[in-house]
Amino acid sequence: MSIPSSFIERLIASVNIVDVIGRRITLERKGGGYWAKCPFHGSGEERTASFKVYEDTGTYHCFSCKESGNAIHFLRKYDGVDFIEAVEILASQVGMEVPKQEVAIDTSVAIKINNRAAEIFYEQLKSNDGINTVSYLKERGISGDTAKFFQLGYSANKKPSLYECLEKEFGEEDINESGLFGKNDNGDLYDRFRDRLMFPIRNIKGECIAFGGRLIKDKKDQAKYLNSPETKTYKKKYELYGLFEIRQIDKRPDSIFLVEGYMDVIGLYQHGIKNAVASSGTAFTEEQLRKILSYTNSIYIVFDGDEAGYKASWRAAENALPLLREDTRISFIFLDSDDDPDSFIKRNGKEAFLNLAKNSKSFSEFFIETIKEQDNLSSVEGRSMVARFALPLVNKISNDTLKQAYINEISKICDLDLSKVIKGETSIKKKNTQQQQEEVKTNSSSVLRKSVLGIFTALIQHPKLANLEEFDLIQKESKFTFLRDAQDIYLENFETPASIILEKIENEKIKNIFGEALVSEIKLSKEDASSMIRDCIELISQSNAEREEILKEKYNMQELTSSEKRELQQIILKKDKMSQEEAALIKNLSSN
Repeated sequence: MSIPSSFIERLIASVNIVDVIGRRITLERKGGGYWAKCPFHGSGEERTASFKVYEDTGTYHCFSCKESGNAIHFLRKYDGVDFIEAVEILASQVGMEVPKQEVAIDTSVAIKINNRAAEIFYEQLKSNDGINTVSYLKERGISGDTAKFFQLGYSANKKPSLYECLEKEFGEEDINESGLFGKNDNGDLYDRFRDRLMFPIRNIKGECIAFGGRLIKDKKDQAKYLNSPETKTYKKKYELYGLFEIRQIDKRPDSIFLVEGYMDVIGLYQHGIKNAVASSGTAFTEEQLRKILSYTNSIYIVFDGDEAGYKASWRAAENALPLLREDTRISFIFLDSDDDPDSFIKRNGKEAFLNLAKNSKSFSEFFIETIKEQDNLSSVEGRSMVARFALPLVNKISNDTLKQAYINEISKICDLDLSKVIKGETSIKKKNTQQQQEEVKTNSSSVLRKSVLGIFTALIQHPKLANLEEFDLIQKESKFTFLRDAQDIYLENFETPASIILEKIENEKIKNIFGEALVSEIKLSKEDASSMIRDCIELISQSNAEREEILKEKYNMQELTSSEKRELQQIILKKDKMSQEEAALIKNLSSN
Protein backbone atom coordinates (compact mmCIF):
# COMPACT_ATOMS: atom_id res chain seq x y z
CA MET A 1 0.00 0.00 0.00
CA SER A 2 1.25 3.44 -0.94
CA ILE A 3 -0.15 6.58 0.70
CA PRO A 4 -0.41 9.89 -1.21
CA SER A 5 1.89 12.62 0.07
CA SER A 6 -1.07 15.02 0.14
CA PHE A 7 -2.76 12.81 2.72
CA ILE A 8 0.41 12.64 4.83
CA GLU A 9 0.52 16.43 4.85
CA ARG A 10 -3.13 16.66 5.96
CA LEU A 11 -2.58 14.01 8.62
CA ILE A 12 0.48 15.71 10.12
CA ALA A 13 -1.44 18.98 10.19
CA SER A 14 -4.39 17.27 11.94
CA VAL A 15 -2.66 15.37 14.75
CA ASN A 16 -1.55 16.99 17.98
CA ILE A 17 2.03 15.86 18.49
CA VAL A 18 1.87 16.68 22.21
CA ASP A 19 -1.02 14.22 22.60
CA VAL A 20 0.73 11.54 20.53
CA ILE A 21 4.01 11.71 22.46
CA GLY A 22 2.34 12.43 25.80
CA ARG A 23 0.55 9.07 25.58
CA ARG A 24 3.92 7.34 25.60
CA ILE A 25 6.29 9.39 27.77
CA THR A 26 5.86 11.97 30.52
CA LEU A 27 5.86 15.55 29.23
CA GLU A 28 6.24 18.64 31.39
CA ARG A 29 5.14 22.03 30.11
CA LYS A 30 7.76 24.76 30.40
CA GLY A 31 7.48 28.10 28.63
CA GLY A 32 6.37 27.62 25.03
CA GLY A 33 7.08 23.91 24.77
CA TYR A 34 6.83 20.51 26.42
CA TRP A 35 9.92 18.82 27.84
CA ALA A 36 10.87 15.24 28.71
CA LYS A 37 13.87 13.05 29.30
CA CYS A 38 14.83 11.78 25.85
CA PRO A 39 13.52 8.25 25.19
CA PHE A 40 16.13 7.67 22.48
CA HIS A 41 19.39 7.95 24.42
CA GLY A 42 20.74 7.44 27.91
CA SER A 43 18.08 4.79 28.72
CA GLY A 44 15.80 7.62 29.90
CA GLU A 45 18.08 8.20 32.89
CA GLU A 46 19.49 11.64 32.04
CA ARG A 47 19.42 14.15 34.91
CA THR A 48 17.70 16.98 33.07
CA ALA A 49 15.15 16.97 30.31
CA SER A 50 16.70 17.57 26.87
CA PHE A 51 13.80 16.44 24.67
CA LYS A 52 11.45 19.24 23.60
CA VAL A 53 8.11 18.93 21.78
CA TYR A 54 6.87 21.91 19.75
CA GLU A 55 3.10 21.92 19.45
CA ASP A 56 3.01 24.82 16.98
CA THR A 57 5.34 23.18 14.42
CA GLY A 58 4.33 19.58 15.11
CA THR A 59 7.94 18.54 15.71
CA TYR A 60 10.29 17.37 18.46
CA HIS A 61 14.03 17.76 19.04
CA CYS A 62 16.55 16.42 21.55
CA PHE A 63 19.25 18.96 22.36
CA SER A 64 21.58 16.17 23.49
CA CYS A 65 21.47 13.38 20.89
CA LYS A 66 19.96 15.67 18.17
CA GLU A 67 17.10 13.30 17.39
CA SER A 68 14.37 15.23 15.52
CA GLY A 69 11.16 14.47 13.71
CA ASN A 70 7.39 14.70 13.53
CA ALA A 71 4.64 12.47 14.96
CA ILE A 72 5.21 9.76 12.32
CA HIS A 73 8.95 9.62 13.02
CA PHE A 74 8.30 9.35 16.75
CA LEU A 75 5.89 6.42 16.39
CA ARG A 76 8.23 4.58 14.02
CA LYS A 77 11.17 4.87 16.40
CA TYR A 78 9.42 4.63 19.77
CA ASP A 79 6.70 2.09 18.93
CA GLY A 80 8.89 0.15 16.50
CA VAL A 81 6.27 0.18 13.74
CA ASP A 82 6.76 0.72 10.03
CA PHE A 83 5.66 3.80 8.10
CA ILE A 84 2.25 2.45 7.06
CA GLU A 85 1.42 1.32 10.61
CA ALA A 86 2.45 4.69 12.06
CA VAL A 87 0.20 6.51 9.59
CA GLU A 88 -2.72 4.19 10.34
CA ILE A 89 -2.32 4.67 14.12
CA LEU A 90 -2.36 8.46 13.75
CA ALA A 91 -5.22 8.40 11.26
CA SER A 92 -7.38 6.30 13.59
CA GLN A 93 -6.79 8.78 16.41
CA VAL A 94 -8.10 11.72 14.39
CA GLY A 95 -10.82 9.84 12.51
CA MET A 96 -9.22 10.01 9.07
CA GLU A 97 -9.41 7.19 6.53
CA VAL A 98 -6.09 6.28 4.95
CA PRO A 99 -6.40 6.34 1.15
CA LYS A 100 -4.73 3.50 -0.70
CA GLN A 101 -2.81 3.53 -3.95
CA GLU A 102 -2.26 0.27 -5.76
CA VAL A 103 1.40 -0.73 -5.78
CA ALA A 104 3.28 -4.01 -5.45
CA ILE A 105 1.72 -4.76 -2.06
CA ASP A 106 -2.03 -4.36 -2.50
CA THR A 107 -4.57 -5.67 0.00
CA SER A 108 -7.73 -4.65 -1.87
CA VAL A 109 -8.25 -8.03 -3.55
CA ALA A 110 -7.49 -9.89 -0.32
CA ILE A 111 -10.09 -7.76 1.49
CA LYS A 112 -12.64 -8.51 -1.25
CA ILE A 113 -11.97 -12.25 -0.94
CA ASN A 114 -12.43 -12.18 2.83
CA ASN A 115 -15.58 -10.05 2.56
CA ARG A 116 -17.01 -12.42 -0.03
CA ALA A 117 -16.14 -15.43 2.13
CA ALA A 118 -17.93 -13.78 5.08
CA GLU A 119 -21.03 -13.32 2.91
CA ILE A 120 -20.92 -16.98 1.85
CA PHE A 121 -20.50 -18.17 5.45
CA TYR A 122 -23.39 -15.94 6.58
CA GLU A 123 -25.69 -17.31 3.86
CA GLN A 124 -24.69 -20.89 4.73
CA LEU A 125 -25.62 -20.28 8.38
CA LYS A 126 -29.14 -19.31 7.27
CA SER A 127 -29.44 -22.32 4.95
CA ASN A 128 -30.45 -25.88 5.88
CA ASP A 129 -26.74 -26.72 6.20
CA GLY A 130 -26.47 -24.33 9.15
CA ILE A 131 -29.36 -25.74 11.20
CA ASN A 132 -27.11 -27.45 13.76
CA THR A 133 -24.98 -24.33 14.15
CA VAL A 134 -28.06 -22.15 14.66
CA SER A 135 -29.27 -24.62 17.29
CA TYR A 136 -25.90 -24.42 19.02
CA LEU A 137 -26.09 -20.60 19.11
CA LYS A 138 -29.61 -20.76 20.56
CA GLU A 139 -28.38 -23.19 23.23
CA ARG A 140 -25.68 -20.64 24.10
CA GLY A 141 -28.38 -17.96 24.38
CA ILE A 142 -27.30 -16.04 21.27
CA SER A 143 -30.14 -14.35 19.38
CA GLY A 144 -30.48 -13.88 15.65
CA ASP A 145 -29.95 -10.14 15.99
CA THR A 146 -26.65 -10.68 17.83
CA ALA A 147 -25.50 -13.21 15.25
CA LYS A 148 -26.32 -10.72 12.50
CA PHE A 149 -24.54 -7.85 14.29
CA PHE A 150 -21.32 -9.90 14.46
CA GLN A 151 -21.93 -11.40 10.98
CA LEU A 152 -21.53 -14.93 12.32
CA GLY A 153 -21.54 -17.67 9.72
CA TYR A 154 -21.12 -21.37 9.03
CA SER A 155 -18.53 -23.09 6.84
CA ALA A 156 -20.22 -26.03 5.13
CA ASN A 157 -18.31 -29.25 4.48
CA LYS A 158 -19.95 -30.08 1.13
CA LYS A 159 -19.99 -29.13 -2.52
CA PRO A 160 -19.60 -26.51 -3.78
CA SER A 161 -16.62 -25.77 -1.53
CA LEU A 162 -15.60 -22.25 -0.63
CA TYR A 163 -12.71 -22.57 -3.08
CA GLU A 164 -15.07 -23.55 -5.89
CA CYS A 165 -17.25 -20.53 -5.09
CA LEU A 166 -14.37 -18.06 -5.04
CA GLU A 167 -12.41 -19.34 -8.03
CA LYS A 168 -15.18 -18.04 -10.28
CA GLU A 169 -14.51 -14.47 -9.07
CA PHE A 170 -10.82 -14.31 -8.14
CA GLY A 171 -7.42 -15.46 -9.38
CA GLU A 172 -5.76 -18.55 -7.89
CA GLU A 173 -2.74 -16.63 -6.59
CA ASP A 174 -4.94 -14.19 -4.66
CA ILE A 175 -7.08 -17.03 -3.32
CA ASN A 176 -3.95 -18.92 -2.25
CA GLU A 177 -2.66 -15.87 -0.32
CA SER A 178 -5.96 -15.24 1.49
CA GLY A 179 -5.28 -17.68 4.34
CA LEU A 180 -8.63 -19.38 3.77
CA PHE A 181 -7.11 -22.48 2.19
CA GLY A 182 -4.48 -25.11 2.78
CA LYS A 183 -2.63 -27.39 0.34
CA ASN A 184 -2.72 -31.19 0.34
CA ASP A 185 0.14 -33.50 -0.61
CA ASN A 186 -0.81 -33.18 -4.28
CA GLY A 187 -0.56 -29.38 -4.15
CA ASP A 188 -4.34 -28.92 -4.45
CA LEU A 189 -6.08 -26.24 -2.39
CA TYR A 190 -8.69 -27.24 0.19
CA ASP A 191 -10.94 -25.20 2.50
CA ARG A 192 -9.17 -24.47 5.78
CA PHE A 193 -12.48 -24.00 7.62
CA ARG A 194 -14.99 -26.86 7.32
CA ASP A 195 -18.08 -27.55 9.42
CA ARG A 196 -17.36 -24.68 11.83
CA LEU A 197 -19.13 -21.71 13.36
CA MET A 198 -17.35 -18.75 11.73
CA PHE A 199 -16.32 -15.47 13.37
CA PRO A 200 -15.31 -12.77 10.86
CA ILE A 201 -12.47 -10.63 12.25
CA ARG A 202 -12.91 -7.06 11.07
CA ASN A 203 -10.48 -4.15 11.16
CA ILE A 204 -11.37 -0.73 12.49
CA LYS A 205 -12.97 0.17 9.14
CA GLY A 206 -15.22 -2.89 9.16
CA GLU A 207 -13.35 -4.80 6.46
CA CYS A 208 -13.07 -8.53 7.00
CA ILE A 209 -9.37 -9.36 7.32
CA ALA A 210 -9.41 -12.88 8.83
CA PHE A 211 -11.57 -15.54 10.49
CA GLY A 212 -11.87 -17.67 13.57
CA GLY A 213 -13.71 -20.98 13.36
CA ARG A 214 -15.17 -23.16 16.16
CA LEU A 215 -16.20 -26.81 16.00
CA ILE A 216 -19.77 -27.39 17.17
CA LYS A 217 -19.01 -31.00 18.04
CA ASP A 218 -15.61 -32.33 19.06
CA LYS A 219 -13.80 -34.20 16.30
CA LYS A 220 -10.80 -36.46 16.59
CA ASP A 221 -7.46 -34.77 15.78
CA GLN A 222 -9.11 -31.39 15.20
CA ALA A 223 -8.64 -28.31 17.36
CA LYS A 224 -11.81 -26.79 18.80
CA TYR A 225 -10.76 -23.34 17.55
CA LEU A 226 -8.98 -22.61 14.30
CA ASN A 227 -7.76 -19.15 13.26
CA SER A 228 -6.57 -17.63 10.00
CA PRO A 229 -2.78 -17.55 9.59
CA GLU A 230 -1.04 -14.21 9.29
CA THR A 231 -1.53 -12.68 5.85
CA LYS A 232 -0.92 -9.29 4.26
CA THR A 233 -4.29 -8.18 5.70
CA TYR A 234 -3.96 -9.80 9.12
CA LYS A 235 -1.24 -9.23 11.73
CA LYS A 236 -2.42 -10.91 14.92
CA LYS A 237 -0.53 -8.78 17.41
CA TYR A 238 -2.34 -5.62 16.22
CA GLU A 239 -5.93 -6.86 15.86
CA LEU A 240 -8.74 -7.08 18.40
CA TYR A 241 -11.94 -9.00 17.81
CA GLY A 242 -14.97 -6.82 18.53
CA LEU A 243 -13.31 -3.40 18.42
CA PHE A 244 -15.07 -2.45 15.20
CA GLU A 245 -18.37 -3.57 16.69
CA ILE A 246 -17.80 -1.51 19.88
CA ARG A 247 -17.22 1.62 17.83
CA GLN A 248 -20.49 1.10 15.95
CA ILE A 249 -22.18 1.74 19.29
CA ASP A 250 -19.80 4.22 20.95
CA LYS A 251 -16.81 5.86 19.27
CA ARG A 252 -15.22 6.70 22.66
CA PRO A 253 -16.43 4.15 25.24
CA ASP A 254 -15.87 4.94 28.93
CA SER A 255 -14.19 1.55 29.36
CA ILE A 256 -13.39 -1.64 27.49
CA PHE A 257 -13.39 -5.22 28.79
CA LEU A 258 -10.59 -7.40 27.42
CA VAL A 259 -11.51 -11.10 27.30
CA GLU A 260 -9.95 -14.21 25.80
CA GLY A 261 -12.45 -15.67 23.36
CA TYR A 262 -14.83 -14.77 20.56
CA MET A 263 -17.79 -16.30 22.41
CA ASP A 264 -16.94 -14.25 25.50
CA VAL A 265 -17.32 -11.05 23.45
CA ILE A 266 -20.56 -12.25 21.89
CA GLY A 267 -22.00 -13.62 25.16
CA LEU A 268 -21.32 -10.36 26.98
CA TYR A 269 -22.90 -8.38 24.13
CA GLN A 270 -26.00 -10.58 24.28
CA HIS A 271 -26.45 -9.70 27.96
CA GLY A 272 -25.93 -5.95 27.53
CA ILE A 273 -22.14 -5.57 27.95
CA LYS A 274 -21.40 -4.04 24.56
CA ASN A 275 -17.82 -2.88 25.14
CA ALA A 276 -15.76 -6.08 25.11
CA VAL A 277 -12.93 -7.17 22.82
CA ALA A 278 -10.85 -10.35 22.51
CA SER A 279 -7.19 -10.70 21.69
CA SER A 280 -7.89 -12.50 18.42
CA GLY A 281 -6.34 -15.93 18.99
CA THR A 282 -3.05 -14.75 20.49
CA ALA A 283 -1.60 -13.66 23.81
CA PHE A 284 -2.52 -10.05 24.63
CA THR A 285 0.19 -7.79 23.20
CA GLU A 286 1.53 -4.32 23.89
CA GLU A 287 0.37 -3.27 20.42
CA GLN A 288 -3.20 -4.34 21.18
CA LEU A 289 -3.14 -2.47 24.48
CA ARG A 290 -1.88 0.66 22.73
CA LYS A 291 -4.73 0.36 20.24
CA ILE A 292 -7.32 0.10 23.04
CA LEU A 293 -5.82 3.13 24.77
CA SER A 294 -6.46 5.11 21.59
CA TYR A 295 -10.18 4.87 22.38
CA THR A 296 -10.44 4.70 26.17
CA ASN A 297 -8.29 5.14 29.29
CA SER A 298 -10.09 2.47 31.34
CA ILE A 299 -9.52 -1.24 30.69
CA TYR A 300 -10.79 -4.30 32.58
CA ILE A 301 -8.87 -7.50 31.87
CA VAL A 302 -11.16 -10.53 32.36
CA PHE A 303 -9.46 -13.79 31.48
CA ASP A 304 -10.66 -17.27 32.40
CA GLY A 305 -10.45 -18.22 36.08
CA ASP A 306 -8.02 -21.13 35.60
CA GLU A 307 -4.23 -21.11 35.94
CA ALA A 308 -3.78 -20.33 32.24
CA GLY A 309 -6.04 -17.30 32.63
CA TYR A 310 -4.01 -16.06 35.60
CA LYS A 311 -0.76 -16.41 33.65
CA ALA A 312 -2.32 -14.58 30.70
CA SER A 313 -3.31 -11.76 33.08
CA TRP A 314 0.28 -11.44 34.30
CA ARG A 315 1.61 -11.36 30.72
CA ALA A 316 -0.88 -8.59 30.00
CA ALA A 317 0.40 -6.68 33.03
CA GLU A 318 3.99 -7.01 31.83
CA ASN A 319 3.05 -5.73 28.37
CA ALA A 320 1.19 -2.79 29.91
CA LEU A 321 4.16 -1.46 31.92
CA PRO A 322 5.65 0.78 29.16
CA LEU A 323 2.23 2.37 28.54
CA LEU A 324 1.21 3.21 32.09
CA ARG A 325 0.18 6.81 32.76
CA GLU A 326 -1.43 8.62 35.67
CA ASP A 327 -4.73 8.83 33.77
CA THR A 328 -4.67 5.18 32.64
CA ARG A 329 -6.81 2.77 34.65
CA ILE A 330 -6.11 -0.92 34.07
CA SER A 331 -7.93 -3.36 36.37
CA PHE A 332 -8.13 -7.14 36.64
CA ILE A 333 -11.19 -9.32 37.22
CA PHE A 334 -10.45 -12.86 38.40
CA LEU A 335 -13.27 -15.39 37.97
CA ASP A 336 -13.60 -18.75 39.68
CA SER A 337 -11.47 -21.52 38.17
CA ASP A 338 -14.40 -23.11 36.31
CA ASP A 339 -15.79 -19.82 34.96
CA ASP A 340 -15.32 -17.61 31.94
CA PRO A 341 -16.99 -14.25 31.14
CA ASP A 342 -19.67 -15.86 28.96
CA SER A 343 -20.68 -18.52 31.51
CA PHE A 344 -20.61 -16.02 34.39
CA ILE A 345 -22.91 -13.45 32.80
CA LYS A 346 -25.24 -16.13 31.48
CA ARG A 347 -25.67 -17.50 35.01
CA ASN A 348 -25.58 -14.25 37.01
CA GLY A 349 -26.64 -11.46 34.65
CA LYS A 350 -25.39 -8.04 33.65
CA GLU A 351 -25.51 -6.33 37.07
CA ALA A 352 -23.48 -9.08 38.70
CA PHE A 353 -20.86 -8.74 35.98
CA LEU A 354 -20.72 -4.97 36.42
CA ASN A 355 -20.26 -5.52 40.16
CA LEU A 356 -17.15 -7.54 39.30
CA ALA A 357 -15.81 -4.42 37.60
CA LYS A 358 -16.61 -2.28 40.65
CA ASN A 359 -14.70 -4.71 42.87
CA SER A 360 -11.88 -5.38 40.42
CA LYS A 361 -8.21 -5.42 41.40
CA SER A 362 -6.19 -2.39 40.33
CA PHE A 363 -3.07 -2.79 38.25
CA SER A 364 -0.79 -1.73 41.11
CA GLU A 365 -2.49 -4.10 43.55
CA PHE A 366 -2.13 -7.09 41.20
CA PHE A 367 1.45 -6.12 40.34
CA ILE A 368 2.59 -5.74 43.97
CA GLU A 369 0.82 -8.97 45.04
CA THR A 370 2.58 -10.90 42.30
CA ILE A 371 5.94 -9.38 43.22
CA LYS A 372 5.50 -10.43 46.87
CA GLU A 373 4.72 -14.02 45.88
CA GLN A 374 8.11 -14.55 44.23
CA ASP A 375 9.95 -15.47 47.46
CA ASN A 376 9.92 -15.42 51.26
CA LEU A 377 10.07 -11.79 52.39
CA SER A 378 11.10 -12.76 55.94
CA SER A 379 14.68 -13.49 54.85
CA VAL A 380 17.35 -11.22 53.36
CA GLU A 381 17.84 -13.68 50.52
CA GLY A 382 14.12 -13.76 49.77
CA ARG A 383 13.80 -9.96 49.72
CA SER A 384 16.82 -9.78 47.41
CA MET A 385 15.22 -12.26 45.02
CA VAL A 386 11.98 -10.27 45.01
CA ALA A 387 13.92 -7.08 44.26
CA ARG A 388 15.82 -8.84 41.48
CA PHE A 389 12.53 -10.07 39.97
CA ALA A 390 10.99 -6.59 40.14
CA LEU A 391 13.97 -4.68 38.75
CA PRO A 392 13.55 -5.34 34.98
CA LEU A 393 9.79 -4.88 35.28
CA VAL A 394 10.02 -1.46 36.94
CA ASN A 395 12.58 -0.41 34.32
CA LYS A 396 9.91 -0.95 31.64
CA ILE A 397 7.77 1.87 33.09
CA SER A 398 8.37 4.98 30.98
CA ASN A 399 6.23 7.36 33.06
CA ASP A 400 8.67 8.98 35.51
CA THR A 401 6.10 9.68 38.24
CA LEU A 402 4.67 6.17 38.25
CA LYS A 403 8.10 4.61 37.97
CA GLN A 404 9.26 6.42 41.11
CA ALA A 405 6.07 5.42 42.92
CA TYR A 406 6.66 1.74 42.15
CA ILE A 407 10.34 2.04 43.12
CA ASN A 408 9.32 3.49 46.48
CA GLU A 409 6.71 0.80 47.07
CA ILE A 410 9.01 -2.10 46.21
CA SER A 411 11.83 -0.55 48.26
CA LYS A 412 9.54 -0.69 51.32
CA ILE A 413 8.60 -4.30 50.63
CA CYS A 414 12.20 -5.44 50.16
CA ASP A 415 13.69 -3.15 52.82
CA LEU A 416 16.28 -1.74 50.41
CA ASP A 417 16.72 1.28 48.16
CA LEU A 418 15.73 -0.06 44.74
CA SER A 419 16.67 3.24 43.06
CA LYS A 420 20.34 2.57 43.90
CA VAL A 421 20.12 -0.90 42.41
CA ILE A 422 18.59 0.55 39.24
CA LYS A 423 21.32 3.17 39.12
CA GLY A 424 23.94 0.43 39.27
CA GLU A 425 22.22 -1.53 36.50
CA THR A 426 22.14 1.48 34.18
CA SER A 427 25.73 2.64 34.81
CA ILE A 428 27.08 0.08 32.34
CA LYS A 429 24.60 1.25 29.69
CA LYS A 430 25.69 4.83 30.29
CA LYS A 431 29.33 3.90 29.74
CA ASN A 432 28.39 2.17 26.49
CA THR A 433 26.61 5.27 25.22
CA GLN A 434 29.33 7.72 26.32
CA GLN A 435 31.38 7.18 23.18
CA GLN A 436 28.32 7.75 21.00
CA GLN A 437 27.55 11.01 22.80
CA GLU A 438 31.15 12.17 22.35
CA GLU A 439 30.81 11.52 18.62
CA VAL A 440 27.69 13.70 18.56
CA LYS A 441 29.64 16.54 20.16
CA THR A 442 32.47 16.11 17.68
CA ASN A 443 30.07 16.21 14.73
CA SER A 444 28.39 19.30 16.15
CA SER A 445 31.67 21.21 16.09
CA SER A 446 32.61 20.35 12.52
CA VAL A 447 32.73 23.22 10.04
CA LEU A 448 30.72 21.41 7.37
CA ARG A 449 27.97 20.43 9.79
CA LYS A 450 27.73 24.02 10.95
CA SER A 451 27.51 25.12 7.33
CA VAL A 452 24.56 22.79 6.67
CA LEU A 453 22.96 23.92 9.92
CA GLY A 454 23.38 27.56 8.88
CA ILE A 455 21.79 27.01 5.47
CA PHE A 456 18.81 25.18 6.97
CA THR A 457 18.36 27.88 9.63
CA ALA A 458 18.35 30.62 7.00
CA LEU A 459 15.91 28.75 4.74
CA ILE A 460 13.49 27.98 7.58
CA GLN A 461 13.30 31.63 8.58
CA HIS A 462 13.34 33.02 5.01
CA PRO A 463 12.07 30.32 2.58
CA LYS A 464 12.15 32.65 -0.48
CA LEU A 465 15.97 32.65 -0.29
CA ALA A 466 15.71 29.27 -2.01
CA ASN A 467 15.83 31.40 -5.19
CA LEU A 468 19.50 32.30 -4.58
CA GLU A 469 21.77 31.37 -7.52
CA GLU A 470 24.47 30.15 -5.11
CA PHE A 471 22.62 26.84 -4.76
CA ASP A 472 23.76 26.06 -8.33
CA LEU A 473 27.32 25.79 -6.98
CA ILE A 474 26.36 22.52 -5.27
CA GLN A 475 27.33 19.90 -7.85
CA LYS A 476 25.10 16.93 -8.64
CA GLU A 477 27.79 14.46 -7.55
CA SER A 478 28.33 16.30 -4.27
CA LYS A 479 27.39 14.67 -0.98
CA PHE A 480 25.48 17.87 -0.24
CA THR A 481 22.83 17.39 -2.92
CA PHE A 482 20.24 17.08 -0.14
CA LEU A 483 20.48 20.88 0.13
CA ARG A 484 19.28 21.13 -3.46
CA ASP A 485 16.41 18.79 -2.56
CA ALA A 486 15.40 21.08 0.33
CA GLN A 487 15.68 24.05 -2.03
CA ASP A 488 13.32 22.34 -4.51
CA ILE A 489 10.71 21.73 -1.78
CA TYR A 490 10.72 25.40 -0.84
CA LEU A 491 10.64 26.52 -4.48
CA GLU A 492 7.56 24.39 -5.02
CA ASN A 493 5.81 26.01 -2.05
CA PHE A 494 7.39 28.66 0.15
CA GLU A 495 4.71 27.97 2.80
CA THR A 496 5.61 24.29 3.23
CA PRO A 497 5.47 23.47 6.98
CA ALA A 498 8.72 22.34 8.58
CA SER A 499 7.09 19.10 9.77
CA ILE A 500 6.39 18.17 6.13
CA ILE A 501 9.98 18.86 5.09
CA LEU A 502 11.16 16.66 7.96
CA GLU A 503 9.00 13.87 6.57
CA LYS A 504 10.63 14.20 3.12
CA ILE A 505 14.22 14.00 4.44
CA GLU A 506 15.18 10.34 4.38
CA ASN A 507 18.70 10.51 5.85
CA GLU A 508 18.50 10.34 9.65
CA LYS A 509 21.56 12.57 10.29
CA ILE A 510 20.38 15.25 7.87
CA LYS A 511 16.88 15.13 9.38
CA ASN A 512 18.36 15.74 12.84
CA ILE A 513 20.40 18.72 11.60
CA PHE A 514 17.23 20.20 10.06
CA GLY A 515 15.46 19.63 13.38
CA GLU A 516 18.26 21.45 15.18
CA ALA A 517 17.92 24.38 12.79
CA LEU A 518 14.18 24.39 13.35
CA VAL A 519 14.62 25.00 17.08
CA SER A 520 17.47 27.50 16.72
CA GLU A 521 17.00 30.61 18.85
CA ILE A 522 19.18 32.68 16.50
CA LYS A 523 16.96 35.15 14.62
CA LEU A 524 18.26 36.27 11.22
CA SER A 525 17.28 39.25 9.14
CA LYS A 526 16.73 38.51 5.47
CA GLU A 527 20.05 40.16 4.61
CA ASP A 528 21.97 38.16 7.24
CA ALA A 529 20.26 34.95 6.19
CA SER A 530 21.22 35.60 2.56
CA SER A 531 24.85 36.18 3.56
CA MET A 532 24.86 33.04 5.67
CA ILE A 533 23.63 30.89 2.78
CA ARG A 534 26.26 32.36 0.42
CA ASP A 535 29.12 31.92 2.90
CA CYS A 536 28.10 28.40 3.90
CA ILE A 537 27.69 27.19 0.30
CA GLU A 538 31.12 28.64 -0.49
CA LEU A 539 32.62 26.66 2.39
CA ILE A 540 30.89 23.48 1.21
CA SER A 541 32.06 24.02 -2.37
CA GLN A 542 35.65 24.39 -1.18
CA SER A 543 35.51 21.36 1.08
CA ASN A 544 36.06 18.74 -1.63
CA ALA A 545 39.15 20.51 -2.97
CA GLU A 546 40.56 20.96 0.52
CA ARG A 547 39.83 17.34 1.38
CA GLU A 548 41.62 16.20 -1.77
CA GLU A 549 44.74 18.16 -0.84
CA ILE A 550 44.73 16.75 2.69
CA LEU A 551 44.40 13.18 1.40
CA LYS A 552 47.15 13.69 -1.19
CA GLU A 553 49.44 15.03 1.51
CA LYS A 554 48.72 12.00 3.70
CA TYR A 555 49.42 9.76 0.70
CA ASN A 556 52.85 11.37 0.20
CA MET A 557 53.58 10.70 3.88
CA GLN A 558 52.30 7.10 3.49
CA GLU A 559 49.65 7.65 6.18
CA LEU A 560 46.46 6.88 4.20
CA THR A 561 44.08 4.32 5.69
CA SER A 562 42.20 1.88 3.43
CA SER A 563 38.99 3.91 3.64
CA GLU A 564 40.88 7.15 2.87
CA LYS A 565 42.44 5.50 -0.20
CA ARG A 566 38.96 4.67 -1.50
CA GLU A 567 37.78 8.20 -0.70
CA LEU A 568 40.67 9.78 -2.64
CA GLN A 569 40.01 7.46 -5.59
CA GLN A 570 36.36 8.53 -5.67
CA ILE A 571 37.24 12.24 -5.56
CA ILE A 572 39.62 11.90 -8.52
CA LEU A 573 37.38 9.60 -10.56
CA LYS A 574 34.44 12.04 -10.32
CA LYS A 575 36.41 14.75 -12.08
CA ASP A 576 35.51 15.63 -15.67
CA LYS A 577 39.22 15.64 -16.63
CA MET A 578 42.08 13.78 -14.99
CA SER A 579 45.75 14.80 -15.22
CA GLN A 580 48.53 12.29 -15.95
CA GLU A 581 49.71 12.61 -12.34
CA GLU A 582 46.22 11.81 -11.07
CA ALA A 583 45.95 8.81 -13.43
CA ALA A 584 49.22 7.49 -12.05
CA LEU A 585 47.97 8.12 -8.52
CA ILE A 586 44.79 6.14 -9.20
CA LYS A 587 46.91 3.23 -10.47
CA ASN A 588 49.14 3.33 -7.38
CA LEU A 589 46.15 3.52 -5.03
CA SER A 590 44.61 0.46 -6.70
CA SER A 591 47.80 -1.60 -6.52
CA ASN A 592 48.65 -0.77 -2.88
